[in-house]
Amino acid sequence: MVDSVAGYFEDHSDSKDLGRRALRGGFVSVAMQYGNGALQIVSAVILARLLAPEDFGLVAIVTVLTSFAPLLIDFGLGDATVQRSKITRGQVNCLFWLSSGIGLAVALIVAACSPLIAWIYGEPRLAPITLCIAITFVLGGASNQHLALLRRSMQFGRIANIQILSTLAGIVVAVVVAIFGSGYWALVLRPVVSTFCIAVGAWFVCRWRPGFPAFDSDVRPMIRFGQHVVGFSVIYTMAKSVDRIALGLFYRPDQVGYYQNAIALYENSIFAALIQLHMVASATLSKLQSDPAALRQKYEAALSALAFFVMPAASILSVVAEDLTVILLGEKWRMAGSLLSIIALRGIFQVVEGSQGWLHVSIGRPDRWRNWGIITAAVQVVAVLAGLPFGATGVAIAMSVTSLLIALPSIIYAGRPIGIGAERVIRAVGPQLIGAIGALAGGWWLRTEALGDCSSLVRILLLGGVCTCLYLAIVVGLFRLVEPIKVAGSIVQDLLKSR
Repeated sequence: MVDSVAGYFEDHSDSKDLGRRALRGGFVSVAMQYGNGALQIVSAVILARLLAPEDFGLVAIVTVLTSFAPLLIDFGLGDATVQRSKITRGQVNCLFWLSSGIGLAVALIVAACSPLIAWIYGEPRLAPITLCIAITFVLGGASNQHLALLRRSMQFGRIANIQILSTLAGIVVAVVVAIFGSGYWALVLRPVVSTFCIAVGAWFVCRWRPGFPAFDSDVRPMIRFGQHVVGFSVIYTMAKSVDRIALGLFYRPDQVGYYQNAIALYENSIFAALIQLHMVASATLSKLQSDPAALRQKYEAALSALAFFVMPAASILSVVAEDLTVILLGEKWRMAGSLLSIIALRGIFQVVEGSQGWLHVSIGRPDRWRNWGIITAAVQVVAVLAGLPFGATGVAIAMSVTSLLIALPSIIYAGRPIGIGAERVIRAVGPQLIGAIGALAGGWWLRTEALGDCSSLVRILLLGGVCTCLYLAIVVGLFRLVEPIKVAGSIVQDLLKSR
């Protein structure tokens, strides 16, 4: 734990307890992230009953169109602060003011574009929604470097606490506003309140305070590093959002609402863990950048453990998605459940694809990350265009197929500078992939052939149990892969001892 400001600026170095700290930080982060995801799902359950699909669709159009903005505001400078072997207060001061300035500029640009967005979609309600969302960009720019310093010092538990409490505050405000009949404004105010609380929490927990910037010769490489990171992030996020942008242009807002809620359930149950682990893994592997052999070993072990738990979770979610969505959100959201059953399949392959950022950032090659982002964007745009004539279902299928196609090539490209290729990736995730596909096939067969007359809750419990048993029988029984279980046990034991 870092109590003094000086601790945020310590040089990177490998230490005997680095692996333990990384595992513990990753466990705490993921646990908190799933707590955060559970809150988001509870929020969706409540708000889905208070609001109409059209309300979700209206807000989704704006949030998707502006989803690149937080990444542009960060400008990759958070990753630059974490990855840099040595960093000074003056350099962080410089990055803080740059990020804050970008946040203000982006907010003004988005606000100025609000009438244009309303005109393009033929929906005047989008203009005030856009103006309100723009506030979050100013707040984000003011807290990015504080969060980056907490990541650099591996205080992931504190970051998770900030995030979960901020999410809770946003949800409470949204539910109260929805109860009083304000419609889509409940969904608009939720991110505004959450972002404000994150900014306040980051400043409170991280005691560093910005001063005068120092534009020395080392700042320019950090900004270039950030440019490459943000280049990938913006391209990737816009490509990931093109599905909802296209659906909003050619279909009714309620169709966007169904798709958006399916995406939200997927991201809060599967994808959010991958995002959270990027922060842990990139910070940890950056400390090994001078030892490629150790970096390769740690990467393979981390990917294997992550795939062991996430791949079967994605398979189970696909099998139970429709029943789960109806129970959580209500019968009127059944279409969202059908979409979720398709979208969840992406989680099996995004475990691999998502780990590319660990390598690009830790070895200091964000330029290659940006290059891959361009390739990914092109593939995803083609996929959306192919699926769009078939509606939301066609787009969901196309995006899932895309995740399958780009997963392994993304790591082959990312790992080339340090000798990580297809063989190492297959060794790390091969048994888990086979087990997840086996559990998926068995679950869908059981659902369609034997459990059609069961209630939704009973079907979820039975399918979840059967899929889990099938997965463990294949991965643990057949392939004898038990190391991730041992790792998880050691983390829990370590946490219990520390308590």
